[in-house]
Amino acid sequence: MKVRTQACVLVMVGVVLIAGSTIFYLSFSKIFTKMLEKKLMLVPGSQTLENFKSPPVPIFMQFYLFNITNSNEVLQGATPVVQQIGPYTFEEKQLKYNLTFSDDGGLVTYVQNKSFYFREDMTPGSLTDSITTINAVMMSLGAKLATAPAPLKVIIQMWFTRFSEKPFVTKPVRELLFEGYEEPLLLQLATLTNDPLHATGRFGFFYPKNNTNDGNYTVKTGVLGMEDYQYIMKWRGEERINFWKTDMWGGDTCNMINGTSGNQFPRPVTKSTLLELYTAELCRSIFAEYQREVSHGPLTLYRYVLPNRLLAKAPENDCYCNDNFTCRASMINVSPCRKGAPVVMSTPHFYQGEPEDSKQVMGLNPSEEEHETYLDIEPTTGVTFRAAKRIQVNMPLHRYGNLPAYQDVPDVIIPVLWVNESVEVPLERTYALHRTLTLPFTLVTVAVAVLITLGMVLILVAVIKLILSRRPKTKNRKPAKEKEQSVTEKLNNRNYS
Repeated sequence: MKVRTQACVLVMVGVVLIAGSTIFYLSFSKIFTKMLEKKLMLVPGSQTLENFKSPPVPIFMQFYLFNITNSNEVLQGATPVVQQIGPYTFEEKQLKYNLTFSDDGGLVTYVQNKSFYFREDMTPGSLTDSITTINAVMMSLGAKLATAPAPLKVIIQMWFTRFSEKPFVTKPVRELLFEGYEEPLLLQLATLTNDPLHATGRFGFFYPKNNTNDGNYTVKTGVLGMEDYQYIMKWRGEERINFWKTDMWGGDTCNMINGTSGNQFPRPVTKSTLLELYTAELCRSIFAEYQREVSHGPLTLYRYVLPNRLLAKAPENDCYCNDNFTCRASMINVSPCRKGAPVVMSTPHFYQGEPEDSKQVMGLNPSEEEHETYLDIEPTTGVTFRAAKRIQVNMPLHRYGNLPAYQDVPDVIIPVLWVNESVEVPLERTYALHRTLTLPFTLVTVAVAVLITLGMVLILVAVIKLILSRRPKTKNRKPAKEKEQSVTEKLNNRNYS
């Protein structure tokens, strides 16, 4: 093979190596994205679906109860004084079951069961600790008296007298939370409402929530597109809720179900992304905004928090306001989705609320570090690696109707308890994900660098061969003139000899 042909072959191979490696390197990000998105999809038989059905990381529920230390004085009009007791920690187990996929695989409908197991090792106190708090059953009935017909008012007042009901009760923590305590008023109420829950004759703020579900959900699987991955499309079979009024523009945006449950978001997540979530506890959709970067093991996460304007007293939130008394910053009256029970949800210690609200109850100390809800998201996958959802349960204390027990009480929002539902992916999983996200790019970068270097070496070899082939060959050769001279001399020598 001629030198020029060899050089052409080497150059062609070198160019192919350099161009091919460069194109592959530039397109690998898209290839990796497709592979990652395929792995994230909720499809039967996948590990992602198994993790979706039963989260492999521990979830904890910490309950902080407010003990009212001057309940008798409050009945005479004094400012309530509360003492925060807790946390009482429970481990939460989630299990999604009855999964049904749509024909095209784009949707999956499921029911999620939640069970709570007491963690004595993570609790400084005991479930037998006594707490003085508001009599929620009596207060709920008292709230209904405002609009109740006269005969019903008489009946309810008779019940209060008969059962010696008082505005405050003292009960052990276990009964106030999941076990419930005996409440004869509920049995009487069941004769009017035929409500199975009333017929149990028991009341607890989370009774009977343990080992139950809050209805079926339908979410996007990502099979038909990842832009709304795991978005909730239906709750309890409905695409919208019907708890709230029209918004300030006359629309129904306040009843829209937006976003995911909070465990996962469509990828990639950027600092300008507005995270949308539907929260059944608040009976509404909420959103979170980027705050800052945080670290978790080798990963850099984006922290998102609930902005002040989410629960601000502003025109865009008027649709969530039921009355002027509870329409305050940091609060939302959820009575429309609690069968009319006067329950007000808020941030813990009225964090992000007005200063006068926390001053109406002595013993509150709002703190960003302790009371802010946040989500730490891995931006490439959209997975929540660390989160804390913090919600407080309150009840409005009023002078309800003509009830003697409430005639001197102050008008105030009484905090009952607040909950910190938290999750943190173990560090070993963060290292595993970090390897998954970085190792392929590292290997590709090294391989491409080697191939490009090899291609350049081949081209360089070809150039060198061409240069060498064009150099004149001088070894064992004499110049033409010298050669002619030597021949002439030989002839002359012959002629003279």
